[in-house]
Amino acid sequence: MTEELDFSIPTREEKRAQWGSKLLIILMVIVLIAVLANICIVLMHKGVTSERVEGSALSAEQHKDLALKLEKQELNRASVAAWKDYLKAASLGGEKAARIWYRIGKIYQADNQYDLALDAFYRSETYARPDDISPEIARRVQESLEAMGKFAALRYELADRVGAGGAATDSPSGDMRDPMVAEIGPQRIAKSDLDRRIERLIETQISQYASYLSEEEANKRKEDMLKQYSTDNQRQVFLSQYIAEEILYRKARESGLMDDPDIRVTLQDMERSLLAGKVMEKEFADGIKITSGDLETYYEAHKEEYVQPERASISHILVTNPQEARDVRKRLEKGEDFSALAAERSKDALTREKGGELTEWIEKGEVSDIPGLGRSDTALQAIFSTDQGHLVKEDIQTEKGIHIIKVLRREVERQKTFDEVKNEVALALRSQKEREVQQDLFARLKEQYDVVIHQSAFSGADSTKVTPDQK
Repeated sequence: MTEELDFSIPTREEKRAQWGSKLLIILMVIVLIAVLANICIVLMHKGVTSERVEGSALSAEQHKDLALKLEKQELNRASVAAWKDYLKAASLGGEKAARIWYRIGKIYQADNQYDLALDAFYRSETYARPDDISPEIARRVQESLEAMGKFAALRYELADRVGAGGAATDSPSGDMRDPMVAEIGPQRIAKSDLDRRIERLIETQISQYASYLSEEEANKRKEDMLKQYSTDNQRQVFLSQYIAEEILYRKARESGLMDDPDIRVTLQDMERSLLAGKVMEKEFADGIKITSGDLETYYEAHKEEYVQPERASISHILVTNPQEARDVRKRLEKGEDFSALAAERSKDALTREKGGELTEWIEKGEVSDIPGLGRSDTALQAIFSTDQGHLVKEDIQTEKGIHIIKVLRREVERQKTFDEVKNEVALALRSQKEREVQQDLFARLKEQYDVVIHQSAFSGADSTKVTPDQK
């Protein structure tokens, strides 16, 4: 059915109704446009605010630079926070994230926060296991577990790592020339490990007096000490001592002895003493350089300190009463050998088998005890009034008994040569320079740390601030 078209002309009333509808539509459109414009303005304002906030935030590289600066200043907590911010800002993953978490773990470990260190090391291994840091992580995980006294966990940790082909710090290389010598649970000790422990012990012992030895002398001392452990029996003794100490240490940690307040104070005192000594060692190493020319100069300036006084060596026969002394003298006057008679009649067990000879020289003017005789001014005067090879005319009475003395050798006073006293000169010069370095260091540190000593607490004087002049 065809729809018919309407060709009729609208009336005035109809036109008005149509214009009213259009006007309403136009007003609605205008209102809508205004609303949309307002929304756009708000959104634009938020966008500008957001851009300003984002513009004020640090970039990934800035986080990294900040972390490095804080770490360099040993601000451990702050540096860890900065490294974590860097991880987020850079959206790191894989090997890069593994290396950052490894770095964070080292910071925690240095700060003795071993539980957080373990967390960081394990996170590192979760991201990746780079060949160059995997052995280090294994070693540090072991150290952290040991420091926490978690030896049961350590056993499982080592077993898991060895079983999974991971690195174990004390495991033998598998080389037949480097056999395993002991086991503590899954921890394995190779022969090479034992050698390293022996060498480390020796180096520690030498370091206690290394400052008084030249490099050549220190190496020679180390070589001689290593020879003490050259046999299998000596190595076994060392190994047994090490294992005994290790298992006792583990027992102590597991028993919670580290939490004992007295023990913690003792450890802190030991740490303070050790670190103070290491600081001094470093100052000596950096500040003292002694050449052979320095030694000769010091010797020439202190020659009077290296003079050998007149001295004598003697033999004696010790008896208990005057009658025995007379009998011995009669036999000597008849020509009997002094050494043979000393072996027969002397009461001094230390020198009897040596013919009565004292091993040490007696120096003229000394006030200390004469070895084998004791203190006796009469003896000294008599000895140095007797020619070499002759008997002292008088018997010498001491608290030990009666001594018949023979002067074996006499030497006049003389200047010792540089070669004779080179080692003594080195020790003396070294001691002098150490005192100078120590005094200078203490003066600087007292000033740096603003040290104040309250003298009034001791002598009634006013409190005084220690200055570099008051060394």
